[in-house]
Amino acid sequence: MFIISRSRLEKLLINGNIEITILDFSRNRVRFGIKAPKEIRIQTNLKTSPVPERTDQIAEIPNAASPLDGLPAAVGMGKRRWPTKE
Repeated sequence: MFIISRSRLEKLLINGNIEITILDFSRNRVRFGIKAPKEIRIQTNLKTSPVPERTDQIAEIPNAASPLDGLPAAVGMGKRRWPTKE
C-alpha cells in the first residue's frame, strides 16, 4: 500500500491518465474526485449498494415511499396565528 499526504485541492496523477483531487476533509471523512478514462472501471468497497458501471444503469424505483412518510408533523409548523386585539 502506498500512503501519501495531500492538502485540500491538491492532485495525484496515476499512470498519466487517472487524476485524483482531494476536495474536502473533516474528522473522519475525505471527499475526493476521480477523473479517469471511460474504460477504467471504478469500484468502491460498498457491500450494500454497488456502484453502477454507467449512469444509465441507475433505475428509478416507482412509487417509492418518502423516508419521512408516517412521521408526525412537527409541532408549531402549521399556520402562524397572530394575536388578535379584543
